[in-house]
Amino acid sequence: MPFRSVPPRRALETAKAEVERLGLTAAEGASGPRHAPVTQVTLARDGAAVADGWGKGAGDQGVASAWFEALERYLMSAPGNRRWEPDGPVLLSAREVAAQPTLRADLVVRRWALEFPSAVAACATYGGPVFYPVFLTDPRYFRWPVTGDDVRPYRGLLRYSSSLGTAAGSTVAEATYHGLCELIEHDGFSHALLRWYVAGDPAADEVPASALTGGPARRLAAAERAARAPVHLLDVTTDLGVPVYVAVSRGPRSTRIGVGASAWASDAAERAVDELIQSCGQPAAREARAAAKLAAWPALERCVRLPLAGLRMRAVPLRPDLGDDSAEGGLATVVRALGARGIAHHAADIAPSGSLIAVTSTVAPGLERFSLVRHGDPVLPTGRGRHLWPSPTTAAARSF
Repeated sequence: MPFRSVPPRRALETAKAEVERLGLTAAEGASGPRHAPVTQVTLARDGAAVADGWGKGAGDQGVASAWFEALERYLMSAPGNRRWEPDGPVLLSAREVAAQPTLRADLVVRRWALEFPSAVAACATYGGPVFYPVFLTDPRYFRWPVTGDDVRPYRGLLRYSSSLGTAAGSTVAEATYHGLCELIEHDGFSHALLRWYVAGDPAADEVPASALTGGPARRLAAAERAARAPVHLLDVTTDLGVPVYVAVSRGPRSTRIGVGASAWASDAAERAVDELIQSCGQPAAREARAAAKLAAWPALERCVRLPLAGLRMRAVPLRPDLGDDSAEGGLATVVRALGARGIAHHAADIAPSGSLIAVTSTVAPGLERFSLVRHGDPVLPTGRGRHLWPSPTTAAARSF
């Protein structure tokens, strides 16, 4: 597999050994339609479930993916993760956090400081060093905040909390690469949503099935079987130049979505359609519930329903694969692409000491996370997609 440090079977053995080392138990099963099952792994401690993971990809890769995702979800919030070492989190005021030069492009942090400048929050240390609020990178943190961290002043900003940028891998380089790709894919998807449904620009690029060969063609066919409907592969690559694709299937009852980014376009396309297959195991009513929550904001509701009929499609080929497919090579490629646009990234390995795997949390201030709107919460642009939001924003911001 491209951009992986070890073969899937070896990665799976390592993940199982890490589960045992942590004193957890694991149950492996399958979810989704019978003709397109997705591996599901549930981790438990003392009989109580603590994390789930769903696989992406075919064969051993899909199985290993499920185990690594379950470990990632567990370790992201585990009390023993390295985020709290050696002295625990640092309590900083919103004003102090926003004053860091590296966070000037993070509009969520700036809004927090504008509304509650004296409010404090626990911040983890990222490479740089950069102190970043834990409540924005761990969606479960607000349930068990550390002493001295009062959630109330930033409760309204929890809609921007997500695990985007957190990824597991066999090495730190591999985990950081995949975390950065996740941030880049949501930046690309966010820009597309803002262009199509907020700014009113219907232009869209689609890679037709006839333009695909090899792995991407096989995975697209598998996605259509899983969704029982045609799959559209849309190219939403931005000025960063890192390939980003969105796979969309509109069935009779729901829309299935998958997004992928990678230094290689073929890998990005496969990741998008594999995520769509993964979504087929999720309840179809989820999209309807999210859209219903946004009924008062039609543009945001369309971002959830993702209607394709109004888009003006242009057929384009799949982008070329450039460079080597090592995790280190992929990381260097995406870091250069970000740096060319003045965007820095900051990573922290949060796996506990002695861990057999790496789990990194990565932030890249300025990359857009407006795609969080698809959870059904009214959000504003979080970074460089701001120019696509209608001006002036003040009235709209108050209504959110």
